[in-house]
This record gives sequence, structure tokens and C-alpha cells, in this order.
Amino acid sequence: MLSLNNKRYSAHKSHGNKSVFIAVLVLITLLICASLFIFRSRPSSIVSSTNGEASELKIPTKKELVTGKYLFSGTIVLARAVEKSAAGNYSQPFSKLSTFQPEQYDAWLVDLECPVTTNNVSYQQQIDNLVFNCRPEWLPEFSNHFNLVNLANNHTSDMGADGFLETQKHLDEAGVQTVGSYDPSKPEDACEVIALPVRIIDDDQNSNSGNLPVAFCAFHYFFRLPKPGEMDIVKQFSDVMPTFGFMHVGVEYLPTAGQDQQSVAHSLIDKGTEFVIGNSPHWVQNSEVYKGKPIFYSTGNFIFDQLEYETNRGLNIEVTLEIQKDENIEKWLELGEKCKTRRDSCLQIAKQEGLTKPKLKLTYQPVGSKGGNRAVTEKADPTLQAAIEERLNWSQTRQQLGQ
Repeated sequence: MLSLNNKRYSAHKSHGNKSVFIAVLVLITLLICASLFIFRSRPSSIVSSTNGEASELKIPTKKELVTGKYLFSGTIVLARAVEKSAAGNYSQPFSKLSTFQPEQYDAWLVDLECPVTTNNVSYQQQIDNLVFNCRPEWLPEFSNHFNLVNLANNHTSDMGADGFLETQKHLDEAGVQTVGSYDPSKPEDACEVIALPVRIIDDDQNSNSGNLPVAFCAFHYFFRLPKPGEMDIVKQFSDVMPTFGFMHVGVEYLPTAGQDQQSVAHSLIDKGTEFVIGNSPHWVQNSEVYKGKPIFYSTGNFIFDQLEYETNRGLNIEVTLEIQKDENIEKWLELGEKCKTRRDSCLQIAKQEGLTKPKLKLTYQPVGSKGGNRAVTEKADPTLQAAIEERLNWSQTRQQLGQ
């Protein structure tokens, strides 16, 4: 039998054990609450341990896809019979472009084969002398449809060197980005960083607009072949950023590309362009895959006044771009906002910031068109589309591209 003192001691000991237990329970509760607070305050990562080594685990975030869809078309001359047929209606030559569903494209490029000046050149003068001049009054309607222009051809010099400078000025003022010149010896015009419109789409299909810097390089070799080193300027751009290649080369009115066209196109690919789109022959010609990249040798006419069947059908190349957005692409998109003016410093900025060249996923689709003298240009019907694809040897090219 315990004494009174022993009973008091046992009661005191029992009370002390309960106090310790409660204190430990409170401490554990506080530690759990603190851990939850820290976890919630760091939503981007948690710390875990694997084999005794600490590592940071990223919590998944929404992926974003940068994408764009573009149409590259052939010769436009808003002069001579095109101007005469329009009779002052500057929207008339474009009145059936809705057949192409232009709302699906983020940008549309054409080969503008006439200077844009305020000179008055009559219809008969243009017929007799084979010179073109497109009045600036076309540009408000023109710029509603086309926001990119290739000027590398043999007619942008028809109003002389001053006329070409005036052409660039008018297009700049109309908000149309340009590349190329009638003079391939001018590297400052041969390549231009274009702020290519893109869409940024997240997992929920929300879309925001942006601009991705892409170099466009365009060369005119209708009268002569390239001089040694003349096209090296391309590599200065292609080493840093994606680069698209364009050429105006080849004998007119032939169905198949010649050796000169092939030589220039291969050189552009060798210097790093993603693809090559050519013009000059005024007929649709064949295509080729060289080093895994497509060459479309001639897009033919788009809006022009020529008379024959071959000159009245055109090839338009639909190009779709895709790339996963990451920190590097985010920086390119930030730079893109600074690349909307001709002869900007985007290439130099990209080098200074050490940006990594994005790798684009590009897919291609030919889209036929028909036009000609007194015919408003529109999308080709299925029969003409099939004939254009046959000329293009598209089935073989598509297979070689793995599309």
C-alpha cells in the first residue's frame, strides 16, 4: 500500500507526462502548418530528395505554341491593262481575293513587279516601251490584303534608281514590309529582318498575337548570274535566326527550271535558308527537295494582264509554322516588336543578347490561282488545282518532305 507522499508523486508524474504529450502535439501541429504555408508560398517548385541528393521539381505549367500561317504568291503588276480595266476602281483587281479565305493567314507576300511612283506613264507608253509604273493610289487597298512585298525583280528599276527609292518610301508609309532590290549587289536590300506575325496559343486554346523575327533574303538574277561572294550576306542572318529565301531567276515561259535557277536555289539552301520560292518565268514550274528543304522554282503570275493559259494560272505557297514557346522564344518575341522597320538593328541586337536560333517546324501546301487580262484573280477550281500540282510534281515533293 502506497503512502500519501507516494500517491502525490504518482499523480504529479502522470500530470507531467500529459503536459509533455500536449506540448509535443502542439509542436507537430505547428510544424505541419508551417510546412503547408511554405509549400503554398512557392507554387512553382518543391524540394525533394532522391538517393540523398536534393533536387527541385517543377510544377507543370501551361504549354504555349507559337504558330503562324502564311501565303507566298507570284507576280503583281498594277499597271498597263490591269490599271486600264480597273478604270479608277482601286479595289477591282482584289475583289475576288476572298476566295482564298485571307482571314486564315497571318501574312501574305507578293512579288510586286512595278515601281510605285507618282510618275504619269500612259497605257500606250507601257505597251510600247515595256515599262511599268504603279501609282501610290493603289496602296491603301493593296495594303489591306498584302503586308509583305518582294521587290527583287527586273521591273522595279523601270522608273530609275530614284523611282526605286520612292517605291520603298511609299510602301514603308503604307505599313508594308519589303525585301529585295533590282540590284543584287546591294546587301542592305538583299536581306531584311521581318517582324513575322504569329499567334501564341496555350493549352486552353487562348490566342495572343506577337511578332517573330525572321530574315527574308531575296535576289534578282534575271540579267546576270551571282558574283563571287555576293550571296554570302545570307549566312550572316541564317547563322542567327530562321531565314526564308526568294529568287527572281530563269528564262521566261518555260515549264521546267533551268540550270541557273537550280544553281542559285541550291546556293541559298547551302547558305542556310529554310526554303526557296522563285519567280521570273511567268509560268508555274516544278519543285524539288534539296538537303531536306523545298524549292519552288516559279510561282508564275498572280495579278497581271498577260493573255495565255500558262500565264493566267499561278502557284501560291501556303506555309504553316509551329514552335514550342520557351524562355528563348519569349526573348525572340520581345525582339520582334523592334523589327517592323526597314534596315533596323534586329540582327545586331539578337547577337548582342546571345539569342539561340529557333528551330521551326514548317509544312507546305500549294494553292492554285487563276487570273489574266480582263480576269479578276481568284482561287483555282479543283481541275486547275490538280493541273498546277501535276506541274509542280507535288506528290513526289510532299512525300520527300515527309508530309
